[in-house]
Amino acid sequence: MKLLRLEFYKCRRRGILLICAAVLGVELAWMSVYSARQSPEEMRQGWMILLYNLALVDAIILPLAVATLASRSCELEHKGNTWKLLETLAGPGKLYAAKLGWGALVLAGLLALRSALFLGVGLRQGVEGPAPLGRFGLFTLLSWLVSLMVYALQQGLSMRFANQAVALVCGISGSFLGLLSLLFPPAITRCVPWGYYGLLALAGMDWNETTRITRFFWRWPAPADLALLALWGAAFLLAGWAMFVHKEV
Repeated sequence: MKLLRLEFYKCRRRGILLICAAVLGVELAWMSVYSARQSPEEMRQGWMILLYNLALVDAIILPLAVATLASRSCELEHKGNTWKLLETLAGPGKLYAAKLGWGALVLAGLLALRSALFLGVGLRQGVEGPAPLGRFGLFTLLSWLVSLMVYALQQGLSMRFANQAVALVCGISGSFLGLLSLLFPPAITRCVPWGYYGLLALAGMDWNETTRITRFFWRWPAPADLALLALWGAAFLLAGWAMFVHKEV
């Protein structure tokens, strides 16, 4: 707990709140523009449209946001060359766990606030039907789990390489692949870590080529996809931990 508190103390002037505000601002602008372009018939499926598009925006925005948060958390030690000093106070495994815990809590706060914000937006706009509170809660949890898996990858890169461009390029590539993976068949999407934002979405879309009508529908994540998500997360955690523990300081 002491190391975790230290992480929050060190990051208090690292622009973390600004990054989170930027994520919320971009997602809010995206959803505002999208909603303004929908017909009244389409808006009758408002809650499904809302969650479908939030999953889409997550696949684009969150990989880069997660990479930026991980980089801001780790670059201070690289700049000050303080890894050796820190490892005289605690083992590398504990340092790795403290930074991972910091990232998990920041992402949990960000995604919980995001869901509350868009739930409020939906209620304010008078979206038809009762608010699906349970689905919003599950959507938040799934977004957090996928983001934590990606964060484990990004933290491993940020702690291993002093040049944070390596981790940020990975995040930018993840944003591109996360969007592109939405066009892939599910079998291919499962091989793209950033694609799990869309793969585990709680709403799906069906476009009828003949009638040109778009229909949204509720769906549940497949247990096999949740198991694969856990495997990806475990692989990134073990790889990041091994790289940092064996890193020369």
